[in-house]
Amino acid sequence: MLGEVFGNIQYKNEGVFIAGGAGITPFITIFKDLKAKNKLGNNKLIFANKTYNDIIERDFLESLLGKNIMNILSEEKKEGCEYGYITKELIKKHIENNNSYFYLCGPPPMMDAVLNQFNALGIKESHIIKEPF
Repeated sequence: MLGEVFGNIQYKNEGVFIAGGAGITPFITIFKDLKAKNKLGNNKLIFANKTYNDIIERDFLESLLGKNIMNILSEEKKEGCEYGYITKELIKKHIENNNSYFYLCGPPPMMDAVLNQFNALGIKESHIIKEPF
């Protein structure tokens, strides 16, 4: 559709951000804006990558989010990171309440898997903000 903004995920309120690889890009913009407004709050990030070296803006995100970032690696075991894929149990650990927002951006197979996990957890579609890349 002409005039439609591509790549524009909207921040609604505090929640859990789930990114796969380059899917972190729109979230970095949101985090920078929240930091500038001193409104980072208790937002959390689950960031899935293949290896530790694949983590985009690792130092920046860790300095910004501190204990509220969790890196998960699918092809490498590394201290301080989860190993494997984003599971229902992993998401459940980060849910503060059922009114949290969930922001999702990543490759289609990852997004499909996470959306299935959201469904299994009973997360309302109105609280899922997603953007495929």
